[in-house]
Amino acid sequence: MANRITPFLNNLVQGALNPKGNLGDYAHGARLYVDDAFRLAPKVKFLYHVTFNINTEASSVIPQLAQKHRNEINMLVKSADLPKYDISTDVKHQYNRKRVVQKRIDYAPITIRFHDDNQGVTTAMWEAYYRYYYKDGNYGGVDAAGSPDTSKKDPYDKFNAFKKDFKYRYGFDNDSSKSFFDSIVIYQMARQEYTSFTLVNPMISSWSHDTMDQAVSEVVESQMQLQYETVWYSRGKVVEGVAPKGFASEHYDLTPSPLSLAGGGATRLFGQGGIAAGAQSVFGDLQGNTVDLNTILTAGNVIRNTKNLSKDGIRQESFGILKDAIGESAGIDVSGVANTVFPKNGGSGGLTSETKAVIGVGAVAAVSKLAEKFPNVSDATTYLNNNETALNDVTKATTFKAQHLANGGSANMNDINTAYEALSDTQKANLNATTINDLPNILNSNSGVTV
Repeated sequence: MANRITPFLNNLVQGALNPKGNLGDYAHGARLYVDDAFRLAPKVKFLYHVTFNINTEASSVIPQLAQKHRNEINMLVKSADLPKYDISTDVKHQYNRKRVVQKRIDYAPITIRFHDDNQGVTTAMWEAYYRYYYKDGNYGGVDAAGSPDTSKKDPYDKFNAFKKDFKYRYGFDNDSSKSFFDSIVIYQMARQEYTSFTLVNPMISSWSHDTMDQAVSEVVESQMQLQYETVWYSRGKVVEGVAPKGFASEHYDLTPSPLSLAGGGATRLFGQGGIAAGAQSVFGDLQGNTVDLNTILTAGNVIRNTKNLSKDGIRQESFGILKDAIGESAGIDVSGVANTVFPKNGGSGGLTSETKAVIGVGAVAAVSKLAEKFPNVSDATTYLNNNETALNDVTKATTFKAQHLANGGSANMNDINTAYEALSDTQKANLNATTINDLPNILNSNSGVTV
């Protein structure tokens, strides 16, 4: 025993006294920006969302704008300034001491730029604003050929002011009393959280379309300058389709990433998106009755990826977790241990108890969760008869495992999975039938939840 412990203690002491190894340097930047899930890392400019809250009376100028394109306008913002403040101060002299006093706060105008999209959605928003406030834009019309309609009286006839039937109104004379924008909210996002800046009673102080030029191939944009009365701040969690308002509601890609379990990736055991986390997600959906296509895809890939795990891979991931645990408990960084505390090929063969608890997550946990969710044998039987994947998992952990071990097979869950998948459909069906018949004993004993 002493011979086994001494090398372990020697390596642990060496790692503690020489935590950075031979080539390590100070990592002040990493400690500030990387630690605690990048909590203090700088935000990036492209993670934002803008919401235009247009009042219903104003949106009636172009009904389709609010009915079909409200959320699309939000996503066509090319760039947006965050609020700016000008605070007027004055220096007073108090018995020769300088005193700085505040006199007022002014909200500086900000600029929002839009993509001038092919359908003209952003231009339609300006048109609605223009026609809502100013009478001039409502007189225009075109004929069938798209030319100005000359069949009606011309409100811009130069001699209108001298005619008896003069009745036209111009400019800011459109009976519009309510604001076009109730508010405009700019959301800044990071780490699945948002900080919002609400511009209260914003008004457009200038709007400019782009310049057309045959000599360039740049995309066309429009820009507006806004003035506003005050700013409200808020913050919270990003919730798909809920907050920020209109975010992830339209034109949102719901196909799982190939790096995630649902998309077929994530062959690692631990960590965010790993097999253990995937299994936990699947069982959470089962317990909460929220099973959907994503649950099914994740479950299938958990089982598939579990088969591909190797002992060495598990040891490497376990090493990382245990190394971090030692560092936290000792109050030091032991990153310089360099895999010597837990030898890659150490031990007497077989997997550690921690590894066993996770390697069989697709099958072992299925039995324990089944017993927890369905203490009634009848309900468990109905569930398994309607869920072939769950039935196969229970069979592998119980009926087939017992047969496999009796025939001299390995107790390694990977080997059990491989042997089971090599069976014919008929053999699997017979084993599943045996599992169903023996389900009372499986649920009432510990034989099915050991590795």
